[in-house]
Amino acid sequence: MSDNPYRLPHTVLPSRYRLVLEPDLGAASFQGTVSIDVTASAAVQSVALNADELDITSVVVGGTESTFRLDTSTERLIIDAAIDKGDTTIDIAFTGTLNDKLRGWYRSTFKDKDGVEQVIATTQMQATDCRRAFPCFDEPEFKAVFDITLVVEPDLLAVSNGPEVGRVARDDGKHVVIFKPTMIMSTYLVAFVVGPLEATEPIDVDGVPLRVVHVPGKGHLTEFALEIGAFSLRWYQKYYGVAYPSDKVDMLALPDFAAGAMENLGCITYRETLLLADPKTATQFELQNLADVVAHEVAHMWFGDLVTMRWWNGIWLNEAFATFMEIACCNAFRPAWQRWTTFSLERSAAFETDSLASTRTVEFPVEAPEDCDGMFDVLTYQKGGSLLRMLEQYLGEEEFRQGISLYLKTHAHANTETGDLWDAIEKANPTVPVRELMDSWIWQAGYPLISARLDGSELVLNQQRFAYDDTDDPTVFVVPIHLSIGGVGSKLLLDKAQVRVPLPSSDASVVVNAGGHGFMRVAYDDALRARLTGEALTNLTVIDRYNLVDDAWNAVIAGRLAAADFLTFVEGFQSERDLAVWQAIAVGLRGLGRLVEGSAYAALQQRFADLARPVVADLGWAPADGESDLTSKLRGLMVGILAIQGNDGDAQARCRQMLNDETTDPELAATAAAAVASVGTDSDYEDYLQRFRTAATPQLKLRYMFSLAEFPAEAQIRRTLDLALSGEVKTQDAPFLLNRCIANRHNGVMAWEIVRRQWPQLLERLPNNTIVRMIGSVTMLTTPEVVADVQSFFAEHPIPQAAKTLEQLLERQRVNSELRIREADTLAAALAAE
Repeated sequence: MSDNPYRLPHTVLPSRYRLVLEPDLGAASFQGTVSIDVTASAAVQSVALNADELDITSVVVGGTESTFRLDTSTERLIIDAAIDKGDTTIDIAFTGTLNDKLRGWYRSTFKDKDGVEQVIATTQMQATDCRRAFPCFDEPEFKAVFDITLVVEPDLLAVSNGPEVGRVARDDGKHVVIFKPTMIMSTYLVAFVVGPLEATEPIDVDGVPLRVVHVPGKGHLTEFALEIGAFSLRWYQKYYGVAYPSDKVDMLALPDFAAGAMENLGCITYRETLLLADPKTATQFELQNLADVVAHEVAHMWFGDLVTMRWWNGIWLNEAFATFMEIACCNAFRPAWQRWTTFSLERSAAFETDSLASTRTVEFPVEAPEDCDGMFDVLTYQKGGSLLRMLEQYLGEEEFRQGISLYLKTHAHANTETGDLWDAIEKANPTVPVRELMDSWIWQAGYPLISARLDGSELVLNQQRFAYDDTDDPTVFVVPIHLSIGGVGSKLLLDKAQVRVPLPSSDASVVVNAGGHGFMRVAYDDALRARLTGEALTNLTVIDRYNLVDDAWNAVIAGRLAAADFLTFVEGFQSERDLAVWQAIAVGLRGLGRLVEGSAYAALQQRFADLARPVVADLGWAPADGESDLTSKLRGLMVGILAIQGNDGDAQARCRQMLNDETTDPELAATAAAAVASVGTDSDYEDYLQRFRTAATPQLKLRYMFSLAEFPAEAQIRRTLDLALSGEVKTQDAPFLLNRCIANRHNGVMAWEIVRRQWPQLLERLPNNTIVRMIGSVTMLTTPEVVADVQSFFAEHPIPQAAKTLEQLLERQRVNSELRIREADTLAAALAAE
């Protein structure tokens, strides 16, 4: 057992909770009792379990009333009761508050069709907030069965992990709703929701009933979620070779939710925008995002719920795998979306953080409860998912799947460490050193830059940890590398600093990381780069071409390529028509746009417009019959580059027309909203505010809310900041709206100053896990005086629950500032010379 003061002793273990809860929605309070069956492996004089923000009214152990005390510093309830070795029962009565912090058991509100506020009592237990709903052994390893009963008003819907199996009317008119006991599971997966909600008729998915629960009046927005929910349930059972581990799946769309969604067993909770949608008005990205999240949460029913990490340092075991599985599932659900290709953009976000000196290992020690919050980041989800994809592609898809199936069957209903996963995959693939390979990535920070050069008739590959600045870091990864030499594929494991590969001919083209699935960057020498032209370039996969652009932009950030040379490089892609490649180009163009001002910026905008205009002309200003979703999405992206980054007046005028045409394609409608806002008048602002307030879908509401942060005038952005700080924008959304205001090119500094002044109030009002996301865009504020202000502010105002993420943001701001100092004058001179 660990000496960590935040970990509970393992002497007394729970096996079953019998929980009865009675919420009072109007008073924002609840009362409850919990009876916990426990087994003591040895005699003890006291018992420790978790409780926080609860009033304990009585404790009875083995039929005898016991004294107790609450330790708020460790969030523990200490019961002073001698327990002999063996089985006994702990009975606790308690009361609590339905809080407004979107954690534990909390209030969510919405306005009904008459404008009257209605209240929902809902839960979010991950990571360590079940203890705010009832006293419990609140650690992932303490799995138990949960018998849940809710006492509710008769007109309210009550939902929990298991299906409802009984309902009894009490003398006072309330209903006692009894749910089927759960399988053994961790406390962070417990869920119960009570409110004036509606549910769709259940869909039978091979014997598993599936519903969407929603606020009244939104049933027409559930069809797409039910489609991907049913598909993913069937697909995962086939992939895993393991039946769905529970009795039903309810997916709940909640008006207030701090995270995106939560994988509570059989009772999955979501933000409305990630579960409810109208495919007629939603963009491809909005539908893809919804499908991704549903597939991610359903994947967790096996990987996370059935098999669970032992402690929070292994959270990546849950989240990285669910990220990998969501992409695999959605790739099968909508092959035309090419999810493994577009996942490249998400992998790049992980590269960005993992290039910093302040990056972390995928696993790192977690002690105090707030340390858990720092685990839910891009390195857990996107890097972890990318590493699993890299391993899968090296082993083979079926070979990898067999290892996963073995892992789930071996550890069903149990807890695991990371090594258990590698051992299962290696057992299914005994010729590959899976544990050695993956340990080099999980326990070492960063990733390699693979340098490729010619030496006579040999290809020489060197690895060096990638960094934005010079480094002699000696880290060596076990790197699975796919090569394409003269069009012929091969693979090798690079487990040392250098390897030499014989070439079949002196002029063969070479692609390193062929297919683009490795978590690495590649730098070619001049001779090899010169061979990636013409037919060789055309024959590259989309991901390979994406990586060429992405690697080039990061070479600019690292000082290895001039910004002006990058611009010339991407101007050679004008004939490119693949969305993913243009997404990589767009990232670089936005970065270039932050380097210069005044006449240089105007000249740069002209170059952007000249780059995008022929592509838009080729694609046309309206969808063609039968075109793919990604072509429509590419058109929206290119029109945005032309109208916003390129400041093209004709394109802006067309966007204004499209904005007011209800028949406009959703991709163009979304682009038009952003384009008009970027040059919007006060009249436009009023129009957008009204559209935000009356939006027919969650996606449209967010579209116009975020567009309010894109307007150019200071007074307009001040209004948006006031809106974000008012009660009209929900606390789940306000941090992200503030983030967008700070990112505003014209008024970001002003927005930062307001956030800075309001800091204490924001900490009090907004969910803990959103604070660091609120200020993520300070990385775009790069003038020396603002950098100094931001850095000094956070030296005095740390964010304990996201200390590592904050450290990374501050480093990235310094990197961006150094980039601007290094490149601004040179780029301006190059633009002036054109």
